[in-house]
Amino acid sequence: MNRLVCIVEGHGEVEAIPSLCHLVMSHLGVTGWFVDKEPIRQPRSALVDGRLPGPKRPGRDDGIFRAMKLARSRGARAALLLCDEDDDCAAVWGPDATERMRKLLPNSLAVMVVREYETWLLLARGMIALGSLGIYKPEKIRDAKKAMRLLVPGYLPTTHQLSETRGIDVAFLRSQSRSFDKFVRSIEMLCVTTGSVDGQGDTP
Repeated sequence: MNRLVCIVEGHGEVEAIPSLCHLVMSHLGVTGWFVDKEPIRQPRSALVDGRLPGPKRPGRDDGIFRAMKLARSRGARAALLLCDEDDDCAAVWGPDATERMRKLLPNSLAVMVVREYETWLLLARGMIALGSLGIYKPEKIRDAKKAMRLLVPGYLPTTHQLSETRGIDVAFLRSQSRSFDKFVRSIEMLCVTTGSVDGQGDTP
């Protein structure tokens, strides 16, 4: 069995991302792979180079290399890095971070969530449900966590992110979010096209 190791920036995502990857693998019909149950967490400041002006900031070697060394020490066959976009540019950061990752493990990809992880959770509810609460264009919302509290009173990433993630319909969310579709395509490239990843997944 091949091991996929995820790298994340948020505490809530440490529990949620393995579950999300399982959902995506099931959706894709991936076999012969398992997801490491303990994603490697690095603060966003270690993954995005905040020493440079935004929004077109690249990845940062120290945090990415540290995470990749840990991934390799676990016997990773592939690594997937997921980071919130916030006010940065996924089309710049993604290819750059991927290139840095591949210096230590060729079968690696980096994906940014357009705005933040909760944006996917909002979009997973559907526009009718969101509209009834006055939530429109989730990918334009700067504080998706605040919007989530309209759906889940008292929402906290570490408490609710896993349960909300388990409710995601992968096919539906792919139709609602380009960045989620890219996340799914990235897992497909890593786990189905193993050993022949050629950078096609770097497009936004």
